[in-house]
Amino acid sequence: MIMGQDDYGYRIDGEDIVFKFDVRDYSMVTINDTQVKLDLSDINIKKVAVAGTFNKWAKNDWKLKNIKNGVYELRKKIKYLNTDSGASFKFVINDKFWVEPPAIAPNREQLTLDDIFVSVYNLKLNEVKESEDGNHTFYLHGYSNAQRVVVTGTFNNWDENEFELECKDGYWELTLDLPIGTHEYRYIVDGQWMRDPHNPKKKHNEYNEFNSVITKRKLQKFRLKNVDFKNVYLAGDFTDWQNNKLQMNLINGFWEIEIPLTRGVHHYKFIVDDIWIVDPMNNSVQYDKHDHVNSVILIK
Repeated sequence: MIMGQDDYGYRIDGEDIVFKFDVRDYSMVTINDTQVKLDLSDINIKKVAVAGTFNKWAKNDWKLKNIKNGVYELRKKIKYLNTDSGASFKFVINDKFWVEPPAIAPNREQLTLDDIFVSVYNLKLNEVKESEDGNHTFYLHGYSNAQRVVVTGTFNNWDENEFELECKDGYWELTLDLPIGTHEYRYIVDGQWMRDPHNPKKKHNEYNEFNSVITKRKLQKFRLKNVDFKNVYLAGDFTDWQNNKLQMNLINGFWEIEIPLTRGVHHYKFIVDDIWIVDPMNNSVQYDKHDHVNSVILIK
């Protein structure tokens, strides 16, 4: 879930992301492969592209369209961006000039190039933001004498400063709205990294230590119109095709069930009075490796 209505460089429109470059929002550019900066007003703009982690920083692949004087846009489907752990991007003018994000941009991020010890600034697609109505609350009990506790993980590219927990009565707490999928994370307590002591799920990392792991799922409702059926079950790859694990309930003329699913493509079928059928309300079907035709649903 990308949340960027107040961020620079893009907006969300339904299932689309619209990259927007407005010359009035920027003042400086940097010449490609140099540290030389120029005033944007001195550049004769012939074309504008967006480059980022989602297109391997290609300078001329994703070209924006000039929709009015000084305003350029490009529309893309969010599901094709592969932004599960966030993304960084920048605008490029004439394949040569990288547009510098203004200091007031709330989604500006600073990176240090280790090989030359130079700081660069990009814009971020913010996958995650703090929200009281978010789908996951991080708790860390104890550490009452700590000055600062941060949670960081794959959901924010391991940013060490972005998400600071609030100290409550005997514990630290922060609620985020995380994308559907599996995330690794750690706490930073006064500069010391640690895994979540309250979460037994963990994974080895490159430092021969452990990251904590959580998986967020989306509730998906399945419905089948009743035609004098006696029993209806749902089966799919999410049940290892067990035929009696998920029994559906008859509600107002429909057999229904709501289950949590992970992001991705899922195959499923209904079992109606011991007869396996595809979902008549879903036109998306695929053959599996056994040449069985199944209904298909995409969880984004």
